[in-house]
Amino acid sequence: MKKIVFLFVIVSLFSCTENMPVVPDAPIINTARKVMVEEFTGVACVGCPSGSAELELLLNQFGSNLVVVSIHTSDFGTPFPTSLYDFRTSEAEDIADYLGRPAAYPSAVVNRKDFDGGAYFLQSDKTLWSGYISQELEEDPKVTVDITKEFNETTRELEVTVRGVAKEEIIGDLRLTIMITENNIIDAQDDEINGFTQDYKHKHVFRTTMTQPTGDALITNMSVDDAYDKTYTMTLSEDWRTDNCEIIAFVNLVNGQQKEILQVESAYVEE
Repeated sequence: MKKIVFLFVIVSLFSCTENMPVVPDAPIINTARKVMVEEFTGVACVGCPSGSAELELLLNQFGSNLVVVSIHTSDFGTPFPTSLYDFRTSEAEDIADYLGRPAAYPSAVVNRKDFDGGAYFLQSDKTLWSGYISQELEEDPKVTVDITKEFNETTRELEVTVRGVAKEEIIGDLRLTIMITENNIIDAQDDEINGFTQDYKHKHVFRTTMTQPTGDALITNMSVDDAYDKTYTMTLSEDWRTDNCEIIAFVNLVNGQQKEILQVESAYVEE
């Protein structure tokens, strides 16, 4: 009789295990600190290839913790007669006006942060980029940013959802910006070291934004665990190679003259 009871208990245990409901995996939320660098450049800027080369070294050093966009603006962005493309856009000019134009090139803005303690001139020389990036990576992100996307290769329609939560209390107006960049575009570039070339490989080229160029209003003030969720759609240009296009989404804090990026995330359109 004891053997029969023991077997009944064993069978019951296995039956319960087999009939347990399947719990779906929780969505992956990116929490690692990442830093955004906005490089200001142009095809007619002879010193700019050295700045772009420095950013490639920094990308090798910091890996996926670093996100880069190259913004072609002003007279330096004027294409040559042999250029295949004009990388200048009205959105790029709006961003340059918003952040403050470089006093000299090459120049970049790191996390839209004022590292001079009140000067609020965000542009910096390439000799400073590594130190600023390292400094920012020591901080924990105040808010998370996660990208999910769907891309229809036939219609070229891209849908992007950006969501996240506050990791601490944040006071001020938060904005969300979504950029589209394109990598590995072969076209003309002047270079003070190697001279003019028709076969320069342009990387991280700013193409457009899915939001307003200076960001869309997201929320004013956030408490710990407050969440946001925004979805955007657009049709990508036929001139862009979508397998080289990247989505860059970031949340920045606007408080007076402060424009600091709190967290950034990126994902390829075709991935």
